[in-house]
Formats: sequence, C-alpha cells, structure tokens
Amino acid sequence: MPKNRMKIGEIAQRHWVVPGEQVVWLTHPEGHVGSGVGATRAAPHRTTAPALAGPTPDWPLPTAAVAHGRFHLDEWAHDPAVWGWAHARRPDQLAVRFADLFTAGRDECWLLITNRRVALVVEGELAIPGEPESGGLLGRVRSLGQSRDVPPLVTWWEGPVSTVRAFTPAPLGRHVTPEWFLRLEFADGSAFDLRDDQAEQTVRTLHANF
Repeated sequence: MPKNRMKIGEIAQRHWVVPGEQVVWLTHPEGHVGSGVGATRAAPHRTTAPALAGPTPDWPLPTAAVAHGRFHLDEWAHDPAVWGWAHARRPDQLAVRFADLFTAGRDECWLLITNRRVALVVEGELAIPGEPESGGLLGRVRSLGQSRDVPPLVTWWEGPVSTVRAFTPAPLGRHVTPEWFLRLEFADGSAFDLRDDQAEQTVRTLHANF
C-alpha cells in the first residue's frame, strides 16, 4: 500500500515538532539503498541494524551488475531498483548510518527535514527504539506488542539542519537524460543520494524555508 506522505507530515507538524519549527520536506525509500564505503560496494546495503518488524516491500533486487559492483562511477543510478546510495570513506560516517536505518526500516523509515532539524523517524505504532547510542542514533529496535502510551512518531536519528552541509540536485548516470537525485552532503565529508525526479525544485523549497 502506498505510504501517505501528507499524513506523516501532518502527524509530524502536530505532534513531533517544537514551537516555531516547521516541516519543510519529507520522503521515504521506494527501493533499495546501496553503498560505497571505502573500496567496498554493496547493493543492497548490508547492515547489522535489526530490521523493523512487518512485511517486506515487494521491491525487485538490483541488477547483477550493480549488486556485484561491476560499474564505474555512478552507473548504478540507472537501476530502478536502487532508491538511494551512501558515499563514505569509513563505516562510522553519517551516510552509512542513514543507509543502515533506511535498510532496517525499509519503506517505513521517513526522512523529515524541518527548518531546524533533519531526522529519520518511524510511526510509533510500528516500532520504538531501545536505549539510543550517543547522538540519538538507533539502538536496538523492538516491536511494540502490547505496549501503551505510544508516541505518534519515534525518532531513530536526528541532528540540527546544519548537520547537512549542503542539499544539492544531482544529475547522475551516463545517459543523455540524467537520473535525478537529491544529495545530502554531510559535515563529516560523507554524502547520501536519494532518488527525486523533482530534485531541483526540492532544493529550491528547502532553501526558501531555512
């Protein structure tokens, strides 16, 4: 079932933001996340983060060429099974954390961008995190079961909007018509690309609201 972007935005604006904070943009995966960490490529990204309970999306797997790293530069962008890609030199960088959480949460993990924060969240009725790591990163995830007093949204990771050094539209691939992605360039030097056909407009919207 398609995820309701408007519903998540309304819930976030009503229950998750603080006074004076405004939801600017949000999205969630519509395919697999791949990664290039140092010389290691993986598609789908491999993570030890526990997967969110619930049905697995019926996404096709990446092509064999992409899955086995048989490509140069950014040709992976032409594979429609790949929604996002993390670029990092080391596994401790933020782009890898994003890849971990998007992979664990699949299409239930939402990227929320406000005029103050960048965050990855899931609906509270689906899962809640255990004790977080320092910096608010995802700890052990467990399903709610019979738990009560559930928040509408649960934050898996968050940081000030300045954590993202730049939001840029990224035309990728080797065809005459590029594949458009929104690129999040993090302050630690890593980057995360997510598929967005309206990336140029998305960047204008973000800059107009910061």
